[in-house]
Amino acid sequence: MERTLAAAEQDEARSSGEACCTCGSEELLLTAYLRVVGGRPTHELVEVEALTCPQCGREYEPVRTEDGRVLPGDLLGTVELDEE
Repeated sequence: MERTLAAAEQDEARSSGEACCTCGSEELLLTAYLRVVGGRPTHELVEVEALTCPQCGREYEPVRTEDGRVLPGDLLGTVELDEE
């Protein structure tokens, strides 16, 4: 079975614990549900859905680590981002 370059880059990023996209962007958008108490959102993540790179549109499965970080996991695909 042949591996693609994207799969190899993804495995490398995951093994090094990097919180960046395979395109090199360190900024990722997290789609998640937060707990709200007294009208203020807490930092507690109730559920995480996706991590999206605003530079290239790649969307990843979010992986929550024991130390509270959210890292990109499996590549889910790409999304079209609104250009504002």
